[in-house]
Amino acid sequence: MDNITVVARHLDITEAIKNYALQKAEKIKKFFEWILHVQVTLDIGGDSSHLVEMVVSVSRGPTIVAEAADADMYRSIDMVVDKVIAQLKKHKGKIESKTVRKKKRFEGETEESERK
Repeated sequence: MDNITVVARHLDITEAIKNYALQKAEKIKKFFEWILHVQVTLDIGGDSSHLVEMVVSVSRGPTIVAEAADADMYRSIDMVVDKVIAQLKKHKGKIESKTVRKKKRFEGETEESERK
C-alpha cells in the first residue's frame, strides 16, 4: 500500500521496526476497503516506554486514531493495530446497519405503494 507513512520521533528507526510497522499497517486494509491513508508514529516516552500512534483516514467516516504504549516497540505496534481493527470493525458495522435499515425502509415503501 503506497499510502502508509511511518514517522519516528525521538528515536532512530531501524529497518526491521519500519518493515514490521508497514506489514502490520498493511493488515488493516483487509478489514476496511475505504482506507485513504495510514500514518504510524513511533516515539519514546519519558519513562522509556515505546509509544505508537496510528491515524487512519477513511473516505466514509471519521478519522480513526489509536495509541498504545509498552516496554517493547513490537508489542506496542501489535496493540495499536488491534485497537484500530476493533474501531474499523465497529465503524463498518454501523455502515452496514444503516444500509440494512435504508433497504428495509425502501422495501416497506414499495410494498405500501403496491397495496394502494
